[in-house]
Parts: sequence; structure tokens; C-alpha cells
Amino acid sequence: MNHEVSLSTMWARRSYIDLLEFSHDARDWGFTAIEANAYVTSPAMLDRLDRGPLPINSIHNPAPNIESSRGIRSYDLNLASRNESERTEAVAFARDTIAHAERLGAHAVVLHMGHVPIGKTAQRQLHDMWHADMMGTEEYAAVQRGIPKLRSLTEKQHLEQALRTILDLEGMARECGIMLGMETRHNLHEIPNIDEMALLLAETDPEVVGYWHDTGHAATQQRLGYTIHEEWLKRFADRLVGIHLHDLNTERDHQPPGTGEIDWQMIASYLPDNAIRVCEIGEWNDSDGVKGIPAFLRAAGVIAPLNTVNAVK
Repeated sequence: MNHEVSLSTMWARRSYIDLLEFSHDARDWGFTAIEANAYVTSPAMLDRLDRGPLPINSIHNPAPNIESSRGIRSYDLNLASRNESERTEAVAFARDTIAHAERLGAHAVVLHMGHVPIGKTAQRQLHDMWHADMMGTEEYAAVQRGIPKLRSLTEKQHLEQALRTILDLEGMARECGIMLGMETRHNLHEIPNIDEMALLLAETDPEVVGYWHDTGHAATQQRLGYTIHEEWLKRFADRLVGIHLHDLNTERDHQPPGTGEIDWQMIASYLPDNAIRVCEIGEWNDSDGVKGIPAFLRAAGVIAPLNTVNAVK
């Protein structure tokens, strides 16, 4: 079993300006690698992180997350946009991320494949009704049914653009020796849903492109009444590049594993040894919660116990 576990720079937003210090603390808490994410907003921050004691094992596109020509951050560009100039610029940032991954010795780049722009009103309403304990009501069901209907108006065209994007990136990733992981998304307007993931994986080279599971996102989709969490792993574990590990409680995801409702033994049962394991913890969590994560994941069978690691050495 794989004993390695990364900590995403998502949590560094809490109190770190110097990412070298973040890498030192992550090592002291039992993490073995780092994932650079959108908190990294300059090449200098990325290079400072690289000077730390832990390797950068994966990079979450786009990193660094910098200003685009459209007056928004590169993170907010849509890789599935029907506006070709936006999609092309988003692809250019993804190519830069792949180049950084090769330069820094990372193994994978995590991709959000874009979205169908249906507005946020209905989705905010759905989340508000969840938190107001209205999920069993007809009002909730009406909003829940309405979002897929609205998405269906243009989802085919946006999926075609997402496929163009992943094929545009596949060749460079192959040349650089970088795996691309397409991530489970959080909300239904985002691409891919579970059937779209199957279509994208079927059209791409399994030696270069695979699936990146996100535990909190999949759990949220189940909570909202859409896809069952385990179905993602049942269908795509054989293409799993890596996984974002975080929990879902009654309020939100990106909680430390073990503090919410996710079945971690179920998660562990699907993980191949070579899957990259990354803890993606929201910056609102305190350090005590983060420090205990490696021990919890060992106990849950998500990473190898320390005695197993020592035996291998």
C-alpha cells in the first residue's frame, strides 16, 4: 500500500505567506509531499515552495493562478467555453502548468474541465435549502430537477469543447511525462458529470489521461440528490490518477478526513497503490485538525501504516 500523502496549498491560505515555511510544517506533521493549487499566484511562490523539504508531487491547474487577458484570474477561465478565445487562453495556462510540473518533478496535473454557464441562482438556492433542512420538500425537488434541464440546453456543445481541450493537452503531457487527472466536480453545472467523464476517458490515452477523484465533491453530489458517491469509484477506479481527500459535514466539504460523513474504508477499498493521495483542506480549519490527518488515514487504510513503511525500508 502507498504510504505517501500530500497536503495541498489550499490550507496555506490560512496563515502562510512563505510557502517554504508551509512545506516544513507539512513535513513535521507527517505529510510526505505537496500539491500546489490556486493559492500559488506567482512563479516566485511556486519556486519558493520548491525549495522546501517536501517534493511537489502534483499541481492543480492553473498554477500559478495569475491574471488573464480577460480581467479575471486564470483559475476562472472556462476550459469548456464556447468562446474559442477564452478556451484557447485557458488551454495556454494549462500548458504552462504542465511545463511547471515537468520542471519541478511533479507527476500529475489536476484539471477542472470547465462548466456549462447556467448562472448560480438555482444552485445557491439548492444549497440554501439543504442547510435549511428542506431537502425532503417538493420545493427542493423542483429546484433539483430544474438544474439538469437548464444544463441540457447547451451541455453537448460545452462537452465537445472540453474534449477538444483535453486532446489539445494530451500530446504535451505525453512529451513531458505528466499524467492529467480530470476531477470530479462539485456542482451540477460543471463538467464532467459521471456519464461525461466516461465519454472523455474513452476518447483519451490511458497512459496520459485519467480520472482524479474528489471525495468531498462526490459526497456533495450525493447529498444534493444526484450521483451516488461510490458510483464514481466503481466506474473509474481503473483509470484513477489521484484523489483529493477531504470530508463533508452538515455545512460544507474540505473538512479534515474523519470529521464528517464519508466512509473512508469504502474509499480505501478502491485505491490502487500508485494513486496520488492529496489532502485538500479548507483554510478555515485549524492546525490541530490538519496535524492529525496522516494518522487518521493510516488507521482507515487509505495510506500504509507506519510499521508497514518501516518494514519496507
